[in-house]
Amino acid sequence: MTNAISEAGPITGDAIDKAREMFGVSTKLTEARVKATEKATDLLKRAFTGDHRAHLELREALSTSDLYRSAVGDALRAELLAAYEAAPQVWQDFAFRTTVKDFRPKTLVDLLGGRAVLPRVPELTPYPARAIEHGEYPISVEKFGARFALSWESLINDDLEELAALPPQLAQSARDTEDHTATGLLTDGDGPNPAFFNAGSRNLLPGNPALSVEALTAGLTATTGRTDPQGNPIIVNSSVLTVPPALEIPARMILSATELRVTENGRTTVTGNYLAGRVKLVVNPWLTVLDKGANANTTWYLLPSPQERRPALAVAFLRGHEEPDLRLKNDAGSRPGGDALDAFAGSFDEDDIEYRVRHVVGGATVDPAATVASNGSGQA
Repeated sequence: MTNAISEAGPITGDAIDKAREMFGVSTKLTEARVKATEKATDLLKRAFTGDHRAHLELREALSTSDLYRSAVGDALRAELLAAYEAAPQVWQDFAFRTTVKDFRPKTLVDLLGGRAVLPRVPELTPYPARAIEHGEYPISVEKFGARFALSWESLINDDLEELAALPPQLAQSARDTEDHTATGLLTDGDGPNPAFFNAGSRNLLPGNPALSVEALTAGLTATTGRTDPQGNPIIVNSSVLTVPPALEIPARMILSATELRVTENGRTTVTGNYLAGRVKLVVNPWLTVLDKGANANTTWYLLPSPQERRPALAVAFLRGHEEPDLRLKNDAGSRPGGDALDAFAGSFDEDDIEYRVRHVVGGATVDPAATVASNGSGQA
């Protein structure tokens, strides 16, 4: 057993709790299978982290017990879900989460007309009627996934590294798909997404200034100075500065400084850092993966926090299928006597053990009112 197993991401103790949670809502699994899955999860954890005895027990279980072969599959699924919950992600810091009931587009509705200041009603005078309008933002989900095959020979040769690495790798792939989807709403591949950041929305900073105290202040001032269709002020209590890795250090210097030096009309003033408690930094490495423009490393975005009343971006999941789904293909066939073989015996055609993962996710731009963007070029 090599150290590569633990480096790949071993079975964790969290998977045991996830297995209990997963089976706690199932009426189809027998108590014996639940217990077998808990034992298989513990056995995998010890085997994948170098316990030679557990390794031998696992090999024997896979070769002699149909129940444990099924339990190992259940344990790997539980490990995937546990790893998925623990996998790092960035999108939840700048987009809000919603669900849809099917693959048809769902409309996020912003009710307008009900937030305007109430008019005075004189004595014995009918209350004036107010029309309710609404803004609509369509959002839908798509299906993503892949297949992965392990060789039957690898199990016979006690080569469990691939099996150990599979759940955490697939879990991170699912999280990466979410980040990819959310970040793709910000850029069209050549800078800020022009369908969302444009002159009509008034959310492109004039002159595309580089990230600085003055530019960030101008961005905040621009968003707080806007009004909604009823003339009410756009109130944003917390904003998110989303930058590529190349801007992380300059952004942290601005937001962590004790004092700020602000130059306006040739005059420099020193003030306390009014940006520190107002703006949260999100370093998004997916920006330079998706944005291939000349200014990818200097482009920055100021967005409302996902908890604000007018969120800018939304990420959607399919209701009832909000986590990645791991399946094991069972096409091993049967023996001449009629005894069916399970998937760990190897497929009929190629002697492989094939897994498939599915994840359903989607995204949409919502309200540009509290957003600004700049490509940092200093040119209009």
